Amino acid sequence: MLHFASERPISEAPLTNIATKTVPSDIRANNTMAVFNLLFPATHMSRVELRRHIGLSRMAISKVTEEMTDHRIIRETGIDNRTGRGKRSTVLAIDTAYWRVIAIDLTQSFVIRGALVDLCGRIVQRVESTVETTGAITIDDVIALIGRLRSISDLPTLGVGVALPGIVDSEGTVLNAVHLGWSHLPLRARLEEALGLPVSVNNSTRMALIAERFFGEGSPNSLLVRIGQGVGAALCVNDEVVDGQAFTAGEIGHITIDPTGPVCACGRPGCLETFLSSSRLHAMIAENPQRRTQILSEAGQTLGRVLAIPAGLLDLDNIAVYGPPEIVSEAFLGSMNEEMSASISFGNRTAPRLYRCQQGEDLVLRGQAVVVIRTCVPTIRESDAGPAKEEDHP
Repeated sequence: MLHFASERPISEAPLTNIATKTVPSDIRANNTMAVFNLLFPATHMSRVELRRHIGLSRMAISKVTEEMTDHRIIRETGIDNRTGRGKRSTVLAIDTAYWRVIAIDLTQSFVIRGALVDLCGRIVQRVESTVETTGAITIDDVIALIGRLRSISDLPTLGVGVALPGIVDSEGTVLNAVHLGWSHLPLRARLEEALGLPVSVNNSTRMALIAERFFGEGSPNSLLVRIGQGVGAALCVNDEVVDGQAFTAGEIGHITIDPTGPVCACGRPGCLETFLSSSRLHAMIAENPQRRTQILSEAGQTLGRVLAIPAGLLDLDNIAVYGPPEIVSEAFLGSMNEEMSASISFGNRTAPRLYRCQQGEDLVLRGQAVVVIRTCVPTIRESDAGPAKEEDHP
């Protein structure tokens, strides 16, 4: 499973691997997450199967699943008919009828997208809010949209997640977000103070990678490239999302590829973003529509050349490209694949599988929700959860 270096650490090791000095509360959290990780996002298992996978005793698995049921994290779904003769086992699954997570996507600098998400990472309801001036989104705008989402449902909010294009440190401080005009903004602290809820703030492309890993075709060693208002990437190595020591891993948009190129929004000339952003490519195509295929082929070739070295260095399984379908076209991907294959493939070595991400516009929202869920589930206590109702689950 994925580890999120930008979040509070959550051990996923079986109980037999936990150090003997672990305090009881840590043991409880580890057991809770061990069960949750096996069931997330949509797996059904009996207690016997969970015990077999995790390595807990019968008493321990009964205790943790009972607590999780009381806390409205998991629920019983019926009897397991897959077993042979003998006593039938009760099947468990994640409870999606109680807790809600609020996810906010600030990828576009002129609109705030928000959603209510259940514990399986499924979006229950969406809300959007536009701003009058591009790049003029404020914290108050974000808080207002979160308030709208909280007012929609009378179910309790587990936590809030905000994803944005830019550099975000482990404390949820936005070190730099060019398109939002934010610098050294303690966003998580400001939002937690205003909302009274746990808040997670992360880079939006990493959240897209996490969603692709859980809900799409992502693999333990993969790269996701996002083409939009800017250009960014996120990297997964051995099932761990890479942040980098300065939290800038994947910030390829502001790498200079042509010192004589156009000036970027960051103030430097020739950044990759000035050649590959969707606005730039749309403008080029509008100016010369007859050259559409050639423009997209050249853009794909440029991206393939930029990614060939890290892809070969890390021996990646696949690369997903996430962006507008009219940009991430067959011409774009075909040219990108040809460039990477020519640079990487030799002998038994082949280029990574390249594909267009099919998750749609909810990718960032769902990935951010996953991080909030994984961070907050171990902190749920019985006093937080209301009683289960028969009508919750038909």
